Amino acid sequence: MRSIWSGYLTFGSILIPIRTYSASGPLHIGFHQVHKKDCGRVRYKKVCEKDGKELKADEISKAFFIAGECLKFSDEEIESLRPFANKIMEIQGFCKMDEIPLLGLGKPYYIGTQSPEKGGVGQSFLLLKKALERTGKVAVVKWVSRSNEYIGMLQPQENGFILKQLLYKEQVRSSEEIEIIEAEVPEDLLEKGVQVVEKMSFDFDWGSYQEEYTAQVKELIEKKAMGEEIPPEEIKLPETRSIEAELERMLATL
Repeated sequence: MRSIWSGYLTFGSILIPIRTYSASGPLHIGFHQVHKKDCGRVRYKKVCEKDGKELKADEISKAFFIAGECLKFSDEEIESLRPFANKIMEIQGFCKMDEIPLLGLGKPYYIGTQSPEKGGVGQSFLLLKKALERTGKVAVVKWVSRSNEYIGMLQPQENGFILKQLLYKEQVRSSEEIEIIEAEVPEDLLEKGVQVVEKMSFDFDWGSYQEEYTAQVKELIEKKAMGEEIPPEEIKLPETRSIEAELERMLATL
């Protein structure tokens, strides 16, 4: 598995050389965009808005505009802001996992050791892992990658760690922006709803879930390749009777 970041995890004054790996992989089928007329692939090019010229990588620079003035920055200038930040994942402290808001948790990454040649790597890595397991806590970390600073949650996982990126609180939109229609729920209706929930409760088995839509897309592609016509499927939503009648029907069939 190819690592996507390497550096040092700081456990107080202890530096632990680590690598991060994506813990998830692609699953869905990606369609290409093409010209309807001749099926030519649609390409996206980096073009200068002033002269319309297509640019090469060495002709592109990062910039920030202030009052109409373009301030250009080289990679070296940005790196000089915090020369060691891109190589350090700093542990800010430790807390209980239930103190971390689920709303802020993002994509997971695996954490592994970086170099067996460096003395004490395995011991320091496992020391932190076992300390977290014994205390039942997770680590809150901060690191820089591609000119952006991130925070995350580090927790023991099998023989290593799982890192989950954590949104900053200011990134999370307020739920007050969401329209919620107010309504009264009678107690007898609520009791029936609770009964449905209880009847549908089960022991969650993660491995039993398979992504089925991709298989259907592949079947569609195969039919198309064989020259079959694909008629549009008419979608007809089921008619909903009263909520109480639907609850009673579900209770009778579950």
